[in-house]
Amino acid sequence: MALLVRCTTFLLLASSTLAAQTRRYNFTITNKWDTGDGHGRPVFAINNETPGPLIVADEGDEIEVFLENQLAFETTMHWHGIYQIDRPWNDGVPGVTQYSIQPRDSYTYRFTVQQQYGSYFYHGHFGPAFADGMRGPIWIAPASWRPRPYHLISSSAADIEGMKAAEHNPHHVVISDWNAEPMDTLLIMYRDTGVVPWCSNSIVLNGKGRTVCHSEELLESVGGPGRDSLGCILQPGQAEYSNLQTCKETFADLEVFEAKPGDDWMWINFIHSGAHHELQISVDEHEFYVVAADGEFVHPQRVHAANCNLGERISILIRLNQDPKDYSIRVTSLRKEQIVQGFGILRYPGPQKLVTRGVPDTKPWVHLNGSLISSSSIAMDETKLAPYPPKAPPAKADNTIKFFVNMTGPSSWALNIGPHQAFRQQLPPLLWEEESRGVTTYGGNFNGGSLHNGTVVDIIFENGANVTSQHPFHKHNSKAYVIGTGTGGFPWPTVEDAIREGGVGNRFNLVDPPNRDGCRLGNGTGDWTVIRYEIDFPAASMLHCHMIHHFAAGQQIVLLEGVESMAKIPSEMKDRVHSDFRLPLRYGPLD
Repeated sequence: MALLVRCTTFLLLASSTLAAQTRRYNFTITNKWDTGDGHGRPVFAINNETPGPLIVADEGDEIEVFLENQLAFETTMHWHGIYQIDRPWNDGVPGVTQYSIQPRDSYTYRFTVQQQYGSYFYHGHFGPAFADGMRGPIWIAPASWRPRPYHLISSSAADIEGMKAAEHNPHHVVISDWNAEPMDTLLIMYRDTGVVPWCSNSIVLNGKGRTVCHSEELLESVGGPGRDSLGCILQPGQAEYSNLQTCKETFADLEVFEAKPGDDWMWINFIHSGAHHELQISVDEHEFYVVAADGEFVHPQRVHAANCNLGERISILIRLNQDPKDYSIRVTSLRKEQIVQGFGILRYPGPQKLVTRGVPDTKPWVHLNGSLISSSSIAMDETKLAPYPPKAPPAKADNTIKFFVNMTGPSSWALNIGPHQAFRQQLPPLLWEEESRGVTTYGGNFNGGSLHNGTVVDIIFENGANVTSQHPFHKHNSKAYVIGTGTGGFPWPTVEDAIREGGVGNRFNLVDPPNRDGCRLGNGTGDWTVIRYEIDFPAASMLHCHMIHHFAAGQQIVLLEGVESMAKIPSEMKDRVHSDFRLPLRYGPLD
């Protein structure tokens, strides 16, 4: 019977491969003046848009993107969540997998989407470009043979067909906090003053949004005293060293998600490409089902709100069973540092009772701080996003790595020894150049580690002393099972020791844990998170925090995985035009 299943799976994969095609896209990267939220500011545009064009492919297709850099400085493009199985030099990380693309130069990315499906995105990876508009959605349509969890939502054949129809015509929305000034400027402020760039003008959906000003009384009632007109907590030194913003209401267009006549369900992929704020998603007067996380199907959760952290994707199905009119889609910050909320519009087709250009006056599920209004409402539980079909992580790890998360200076963050300095983006890529590997490189016998192809790895993250900020980590090139979280420190050498000797077995899920390309580390000293993954192919994989000031301030590390099986690097990758300079003796992470 097992042989029959394997043969059937092989035939299904083979048939999809035979039907594969090459999807070609041309991207031109430029600067542009943008007023998407009603305030003007410079942004990075892709084909004069931000976000950039939607990339669509089927499983097994090859994606080819010709990228022309019309900026005055270097750039690269990372394919967030996409496995670079046979071309590890196309992951888009400067100084790690490729030389950066020089001004007025071009590069063609090619990769085949294998062993994955669903919602992903692309974004600039040179400096903080993704926070200033260099980003866009990717949709890999699930193969027809993949099991869907829709029967767990409804036993009705009509409902199931309606959900399949919604999946075949999904909506995609890139959500993000949006600042008044370019992120490069704000990071210089952070480097020199320690003032964190957490105060946003707005939350935007596909680059659209507006600044909404609230009364001091309302802000204080939901967020406590001491906030400015934008809902932000004032930081020490901010009044002296930063350009303080005053809330100025805008009335720019909002993104509209319009159903078609006959639609009973709507599928929306929420893609968080922001810089600081974790966001709570809700749709006024509609409950919805979370059906996929970071691309892959999960056991559905029926909820009124779903959180989406930096770098994550949450896919939802909404039943369109309310009065035909416009409803507010709310995207609300869950960060205590600022009270801020963004809006989109869910629009029913056909004759409507009310169509509005403004924010629809409909009944919300959440307060302005993202908390639920009613105790009977349900929020998504990210720890219970079990994979569908069910699958368990490997039973045991071959290697265990422990990373302490430390703030090593007023504007310096590290995983273990030291920060990953920004100048490393301009070094010869460490994928092939050993001299570029430093204290932030692990594996390939660097820094005492070997990560061989086919082995299972546990990574234990633990917050060091005086850490008071959470960390949304993202791992390139593979998903990982989030098998455990806890508080109070992790003194054990391995997960097995912790379960056997530490009495923390209830903090682990080795049956059906979430399988994500990122994880969350809590915001207190001694908080810990453990992920487990298998190395399936050779790669130089970046692992980093996606919060922009942590990322830029050095909270990055490179894992050399399976490099003993690495294919030969093409000579044209090594011969590309690049900057050439001598390593500095003393450089901070943001220099």
